[in-house]
Amino acid sequence: MLDAAYAEGQLGAQEYHDRVKRAGSARTLGELRGLTGDLQSPAVFGPTTERKRFGRKHSGEYPARTKARDDDRARTIAALDTARADGQLDAEEHTAMTELAAEARTLGELATLVAELQQRPAAPVKPKARNTFRIVTIAAVVLAAVGGFAWTIRADEPAAKETAASINYDAAPPLVIPTPNLNTIAGFVQFRDDYRTKFGDAVVDEAVLHDEHASAVRRAPDNGDWTVSYTYRGGFERSNSQVTTRDRKAVDIDLTQVNTDALAAVLNTAATTLGVPGGVVSHYRIANDTWVGRPSITVYVRNEVSQSAHLVLALSGEVLKTYPYER
Repeated sequence: MLDAAYAEGQLGAQEYHDRVKRAGSARTLGELRGLTGDLQSPAVFGPTTERKRFGRKHSGEYPARTKARDDDRARTIAALDTARADGQLDAEEHTAMTELAAEARTLGELATLVAELQQRPAAPVKPKARNTFRIVTIAAVVLAAVGGFAWTIRADEPAAKETAASINYDAAPPLVIPTPNLNTIAGFVQFRDDYRTKFGDAVVDEAVLHDEHASAVRRAPDNGDWTVSYTYRGGFERSNSQVTTRDRKAVDIDLTQVNTDALAAVLNTAATTLGVPGGVVSHYRIANDTWVGRPSITVYVRNEVSQSAHLVLALSGEVLKTYPYER
């Protein structure tokens, strides 16, 4: 769960390593809950076997102190872009609020930024309580099992003989499976091809790609008025067992319509174009934003000191708007 939270941007590197270290020495469920209580639950176990009715929703949202994911920050920035295009925000307000959104660490901080906007991104909802308990319980069982196994080995087994034959790990070459960075055009093509293999088409409502993982939203197979979310880490899994009402502004976006040559050029030059010193592409989002009036790709650039900027291009490759870093 901590690994997934780090990959999703809920935890910084130092905080992640600190929590992993504390989890390794945890001995009670309370200690484990303390390490995961402010995190959004990832899809650790995949969809549940319980049959769901379309339209059932979770009873509550995460508390304001819950860690925000990169996807949450991206949706907030998209809402601010829409508000700027609609005239709800002037240029100075938009710049300031976008910078705050890029640096926000909790859902409460993001909610404050969009509280007065006419169109606000939907807040993440909690998974079923039993799933959260299941995560913590299994983590505790694993810790106990590992500890018990280690104790048994130490107590019951004799030390290995020095004369035992050693294993030559260099006898066979390692098998390396290529996993391209999703923030490169090779990564996008891999994601698109895997998506088409999984679902039989390349149509999404929304896709967000980071360097090592991605997420996608598509119509539910049994009812086009609902959507299902998936995560991607070399393969697709349901983000949770829920289906949700389809966003009214969502449209079918065919990923095969993306001009890959143009996207490759933007991904390679975005940091320079936007003037972010030492910046790299952190992620990009493919969706239908209302201010654009058509499907578009928003590319986000960020550096190690949280300076950020972004630009928007059409699927055809035409750059529609840039929001450069202002010193």
